[in-house]
Amino acid sequence: MSIKKKIISCALALALAVTSAVTLSGCADVSYAMTVDGETIPAGVYILYSGYALNDAQTLLSEEQPDLDTTAEGFDYYAQTVGGMSFGDYVKQETINYCKKYVAINRMFDELGISFDAAEQENINDSINSQWDLSVSGWSSYLSYLKGFSTLGDYYQSIGVGKSSYKEVMLNSSKSSEIFDYYYGEGGVEEVSRQEIEQYIRENYALARYFSISLKDDDGELIEDEAELKKLEELANGYVEKLNGGTSYSEVYEEYEHYLSEGDEESKEEEEEHEHEDSDFDRIINVDSTSPSEEFVEALFKQETGTAAVFKADTYYYVVQRLDITENEKYVEDYRNTALDALKGDELDGVFEAKYADYSVTENTSAPDYAREQALNARQGLGSISAIQYYSYLQSLYGF
Repeated sequence: MSIKKKIISCALALALAVTSAVTLSGCADVSYAMTVDGETIPAGVYILYSGYALNDAQTLLSEEQPDLDTTAEGFDYYAQTVGGMSFGDYVKQETINYCKKYVAINRMFDELGISFDAAEQENINDSINSQWDLSVSGWSSYLSYLKGFSTLGDYYQSIGVGKSSYKEVMLNSSKSSEIFDYYYGEGGVEEVSRQEIEQYIRENYALARYFSISLKDDDGELIEDEAELKKLEELANGYVEKLNGGTSYSEVYEEYEHYLSEGDEESKEEEEEHEHEDSDFDRIINVDSTSPSEEFVEALFKQETGTAAVFKADTYYYVVQRLDITENEKYVEDYRNTALDALKGDELDGVFEAKYADYSVTENTSAPDYAREQALNARQGLGSISAIQYYSYLQSLYGF
């Protein structure tokens, strides 16, 4: 082979190696980033984990320096210090830890005798394929980094992540979930009790039904007349008395709708067309939520379950009925995994860390610094599905 052809050949190999294991004679093999305890870590796997690591580093930086303006022009994360080391070193260290954990999970999955049945494997494959083939061409106006790409898979390939690497990372995540269930799920060797799960859910989520009575007049000005304010307070208290006396929420709400529509014939006709079930008004509010306001949420979590109450927050009187969320099996199931993760997630991470504590790491010195060069691209790709779902939701609300 001529020198010129060999140079061209090597250049092509360097460009494509992250998605191909082919190594041409005389060219450095950059298809892998490192080996962990003898296990080869493909470049694409490493790049994806660098995205997770970057996200962790940015989150920790915000916690350590809450007043830091990361949106300022020219701001450079890599000029910062986080976790007692340079930002870049932290991202690289965490990427390596993710790779160690990847190996530990794969090994533990086999050692514990866990496996996916045919239906589970099919569901996993379908999920991976649908994510890889997700059409993104129409989202570049919101997510500029997707400009010019047809699918999410196209984007990943452009940053050196092949489908096999993407599949391995997603499959590893599913294995981690199975290991979690093996230990802490129903029937697990360290099963978390129903009581613990319910307690966590009650402490962190409130099931409420409520409506507000505005303290502003038709012109949007705060009502200052004491007699009028007293009348509104008595109205709210009257609704609460009915709720505590056994009247259904839907009946009370219909009475409230009737109050709002007094003198408005069109509203009265619309009111008659609607029939409500009490559960139609269910709202679940997280203890850390700020909606509809911090003051509202604080009052709600102080309210005894199984009661109705009225309290003033912002420019409203709120009529609030709080229910025991754990009495609704659907909601318990909806938040079971969240509760389990909060209660035992760190513990399982400790199990993984103990597993990989002595793993040796040999970096591929011929490979680029993927953690520095592709971490941001990987983080953006990993967040694409959630971002698209968010924008889709906004479109459904506002039609833009």
